[in-house]
Amino acid sequence: MIGSIKGKILLRTDKFLIVETNGVVYKVSVSPDTFIKLIKAEDAFLWTHTHIREDALDLYGFLNHEELEFFEMLIGVSGIGPRSALAILGIATIETLRTAIGTGDTSYLTKISGIG
Repeated sequence: MIGSIKGKILLRTDKFLIVETNGVVYKVSVSPDTFIKLIKAEDAFLWTHTHIREDALDLYGFLNHEELEFFEMLIGVSGIGPRSALAILGIATIETLRTAIGTGDTSYLTKISGIG
C-alpha cells in the first residue's frame, strides 16, 4: 500500500496529477480542492489511498490526512466508490459535509450523479 507520495508534478488535469518521485511516475486522482490548491505548485506531498480492483490499481491523493480519512469513510458506505467520494469532497468543506451527514441533510449528497 502506498501511504504518501512526495515529488515533482509533471502534469495536471482537473481529475489527476502525474507525480514523479525518485524516477517512478504515478498517476494520482485528486479532489477538486486539492487540484485548486496545487494549480501553481511544482512539487507536492500527498497522502494517498491505494484502491485495488480486479482490473486496476488506482491512487487517490489528498493534501491533508483529515481529507484522506473522510474519503476512506465515504468509500466505506455501500454504493459510494472512490470517484463518487471525490465528487462529494468537491461540493463542500469536510466540516459542512460532516454536519450535513450528522443532521440527515441529504441535499448535499444528492447533488452527486449516481447517489440518491
